[in-house]
Amino acid sequence: MIEIEQIGLDSLNTLQEISIKTYFDTFDGSTSEENMTAYLEDELNLDVLKAEIENPEMLFYFAYIDGELAGYLKLNVGKAQSESMPDDWMELQRIYIDKAFKGKGLGRTLVEFTLQEAASRELTEVWLGVWEHNYPAQKFYQKLGFERFSEHSFWMGDDEQTDWLLKRPV
Repeated sequence: MIEIEQIGLDSLNTLQEISIKTYFDTFDGSTSEENMTAYLEDELNLDVLKAEIENPEMLFYFAYIDGELAGYLKLNVGKAQSESMPDDWMELQRIYIDKAFKGKGLGRTLVEFTLQEAASRELTEVWLGVWEHNYPAQKFYQKLGFERFSEHSFWMGDDEQTDWLLKRPV
């Protein structure tokens, strides 16, 4: 059974642990060890995550399968979106699943949850960035109705990479 719950500051350390683990598992080998370490230290340190959790326009959720923490989700609205987008859009900034739980329908469930959250806020579009070389993720999002509309640079340490920006109507 899949359960999704919003988290707060009391989950900060667990959020950091799963964030680092799932990010590393997803992108290990895509950049140098130095750039990976720089990204993890700059973007997923406790101070950054604490500030994000405290921001009311940034929403974090843990996902559980049969009571075990399986992944997490970060949604941004309003000015918290990582790119300048209309106020009636929601950004699905992070959707990460522990590799032990991949292939169990959790990704689809989290995207459906995101669309429901956007609808409950009367938003019109959900958008996200996906690395241009993450072909499985691109295929996954395409199956769920997302279409490419732009791209932007994403920095992992000093390694400039390109993310495709995808969107779909709520």
